[in-house]
Amino acid sequence: MPEEKSALEQLEAALKELWRQSGSASVIAAKHTEFTVEPKIFLGDKLNPEILKMLVINYLLQTSRQDSGTGNVEVSHDKLVIKTPKGKPVVVVRDKKLIHQYLSAHS
Repeated sequence: MPEEKSALEQLEAALKELWRQSGSASVIAAKHTEFTVEPKIFLGDKLNPEILKMLVINYLLQTSRQDSGTGNVEVSHDKLVIKTPKGKPVVVVRDKKLIHQYLSAHS
């Protein structure tokens, strides 16, 4: 069991670092101290929606037109579906702004 906890802690640390690097982190400065506000990575047994959104945005930035041609990303004007290589849907995005950005970047 300690190995599983260690792996989970490593995942959380990596996601927090990605959060900081993506520019989503907030820094609060007081007179004699400063700290970074970090999100909870997991809310119960679910991934924090803000973390999921950040991961989806980063994934989509790495994709090419070929990814939508091979079926890894299926996009229409109302939804975007990211699939496994076997075609199983992993994430469904309905955020119109995100879909529009993806379509603009890959047209």
